[in-house]
Amino acid sequence: MMRYHPLTILYRIYQLIKNSLILGILLFVVKRNSDFWLFEYGRYLFIAGVLLRLIYIVVSWFIETYEWDNHTFQLKKGLFIKHTSTIPFSKIQNVTRHTTLFHKLFGLTSLTFETAMDGEDDTIAFEVLSKQHATFLLELANVEESQVPKLENKAQEQAQQEEVNEAEKKVETDHVIHFEPTHQDLLKASFTSLSFLAIIPIVMGLYDIIGPLLPDSDHYQGIFYQIIDSRWLIIMLSVVAVVIAIIIGIVRTFSRYGKYRISSSATHIYIERGLLDETQFAIEKQKIQGLEIEQTLLKRIFGLAEVKLISSASPQSEDHAVSVNSLYPFLPINRAYQLMEALLPDYYVEESMNRLTKSSLYMKLLKPSWFWIVVTAGLIYFKPTIFQMDAAWWLLSLLLLLIVIVNRILDYLHTKYSISDDQLQWWHGGLTSRMFITKRRRVIEMSYSQSMLQRIFQLASISTMNRSTPTRIETINDVPLDFAKTFQHWYLQRQKDTIYQQEVGR
Repeated sequence: MMRYHPLTILYRIYQLIKNSLILGILLFVVKRNSDFWLFEYGRYLFIAGVLLRLIYIVVSWFIETYEWDNHTFQLKKGLFIKHTSTIPFSKIQNVTRHTTLFHKLFGLTSLTFETAMDGEDDTIAFEVLSKQHATFLLELANVEESQVPKLENKAQEQAQQEEVNEAEKKVETDHVIHFEPTHQDLLKASFTSLSFLAIIPIVMGLYDIIGPLLPDSDHYQGIFYQIIDSRWLIIMLSVVAVVIAIIIGIVRTFSRYGKYRISSSATHIYIERGLLDETQFAIEKQKIQGLEIEQTLLKRIFGLAEVKLISSASPQSEDHAVSVNSLYPFLPINRAYQLMEALLPDYYVEESMNRLTKSSLYMKLLKPSWFWIVVTAGLIYFKPTIFQMDAAWWLLSLLLLLIVIVNRILDYLHTKYSISDDQLQWWHGGLTSRMFITKRRRVIEMSYSQSMLQRIFQLASISTMNRSTPTRIETINDVPLDFAKTFQHWYLQRQKDTIYQQEVGR
């Protein structure tokens, strides 16, 4: 039985301060003199909530424990209601190792095992670990059952710590590095990701915080109008703002994607990224359910794409801006194809794909857009004034209709599909297009349907389902009915893939 690292208490207090800082500034700085009941009572609730959380953090450290045996983790927690969960090593899908600035100060790291299980216990999170113990846990979850020492009594628990120390000596040397971005790649990513636009919410946030603290608002408004009247000053400030925005974008991109590396071994794919906050992500190749290649409008202009790995687990990234199961989001499209085939030789990109028929285009253009209808109905009822023009609301309706039509035409042009012996592949989407690739054995369910309008044009919509969290459902619309029937027959042959996979696994 082992407790979590003692610095877990300090780390959770650090997280509490970080998550409560903005609300604390609002209540005790920005609105410190407000007599409004919401802010007045909010201060008391804030203090009480922080104190209760601090008590819970300290007490829970003494209660929460973990241990392992020959093939499972056992986690025990619960302050008032004791809860014990057992998670087999075989259920682990992804592994994320995250080292923040806090961890670096103490020479520590964090580790998260993500599983294919449903519910609140679908992840095993070690918020603070020594690097040696993290290495040991990684090897423990990856070795075969026969290699794991069995713990038959409490006297043998001491051997766990000895194994931790020995694990530090083992280093993997079979990794093959497939991609490391150059400085030119990072600069291109800075502009493609539009990171420099982050200055806009930053400036607005600073204005909201500092504005109420200014003593003489009329005086500062006078200065503001003087700045507006000076053309050269506006130009100079605009140039400075643009330069600052670009610098912020470059710094954000380099800090997020610096030290980026994609590598692989015979069994796993590894992704490392980050300068200040380092993240290492590992996923077992055989547990990948499929691949997704996405291109936004801006990325298509620059010939870039993002490749994502689809697995049964849902990665718990602390940085929601970049998913940890995503390969480098700004890969040249041809490089993305090459990287995908290098990491997963079982997958390949089919160059020759079928396109939609002309009847599919007519179908897309004739299908009513309920979004446009609802918005137009609202504009007709409210008749809002836009740019001081009373009759401009109908122009907004026409603009929205034009966007809907252009998006459907682009969807028709981008949609391509194909099936091979054991692989499904299709592109679809309008302003943002996506390619989805999966193996037949990974598809747990398929169906095709027809609307009344599709029956007229002899078209259908195909849906597939893959194991993921949540369940991954992919749909391609307005394909010929004959292909839908062919696809159904192709899917029914998946039993051959299942039998083959079982034989290979023996």
